[in-house]
Amino acid sequence: MKLLPDAKHGRPLAVILLLIALLLIYFFGVHWWFVAPQLQYRTDLIDLRDEEARFRAIAQQRAQIEARLEEVRAFEAGNPGFLAEANFDLAASALTQRLQERVNEVNAGERCTLVSRTPTRGNAEERFERVTVKVRMRCEMEYFSQVLHGLESGSPQLFVSDLTVTGRRGNPTPGRAGQAQQAGYLDLAFDLYGYLRTPRGGK
Repeated sequence: MKLLPDAKHGRPLAVILLLIALLLIYFFGVHWWFVAPQLQYRTDLIDLRDEEARFRAIAQQRAQIEARLEEVRAFEAGNPGFLAEANFDLAASALTQRLQERVNEVNAGERCTLVSRTPTRGNAEERFERVTVKVRMRCEMEYFSQVLHGLESGSPQLFVSDLTVTGRRGNPTPGRAGQAQQAGYLDLAFDLYGYLRTPRGGK
């Protein structure tokens, strides 16, 4: 039995085996240790150059970005929608005073009075801090609608939420035509709130 190739086929086989051995040596001894890291370094370098180009482009727009930021700050500073006070306590006091002024403006006397006003800090995650006053008042619908309109249509911008109305009845009072009409008042509870200009966590 002949195990070794003859001379005719031995040389090509030897060349093939040599090429296989060289490829194995290249992949395991050269490529993974030298070539592959260099290729990765080249890729990282290209990425860094692209990132640097983006940063340079942004840096060139710095003047425009700063100008736009100043416009936004100026708008917020002059925005009448925010409460003018610097902190919660001052804003809550001003909010309570504003509510009393609106009640006084309707000239309703005993037919529209404030029962209680309690400042409350909100727990909701909002960009700007909310200043809330929990209000209870006793008022006839005619006058309460005027108070509500004055609060929500003025400046700074105020909001009313969680309104609870309980109807009550008072004593009869003379009507315009000389006939008695039933005077009714409402027992009202609601949240009156606005927002401070400084964002949460801001200075």
